[in-house]
Amino acid sequence: MIKGVLREICKGKTLAEIAEDLGMEYTALIAMLEHLVKMGYLEKGKKENTGLCASCPLQKVCSKRNYTVYFLTDKGKKLTGSC
Repeated sequence: MIKGVLREICKGKTLAEIAEDLGMEYTALIAMLEHLVKMGYLEKGKKENTGLCASCPLQKVCSKRNYTVYFLTDKGKKLTGSC
């Protein structure tokens, strides 16, 4: 399950997509992500809506001005063999 979550993050999927694809409750996924951060497989960062959302057609109406992004660490990349 850990590798599956990390692979989905590597693909750039949203947390909702990951939860649905893996048949998990959204809250369980969030708890797992926090655990993966503590284990050193993921880094958590805050991103502001600068550049990343520039091409999105919903940019002007989106409420996601600041959001959390999860990145695979070297340890996470090594485990999945990707990213």
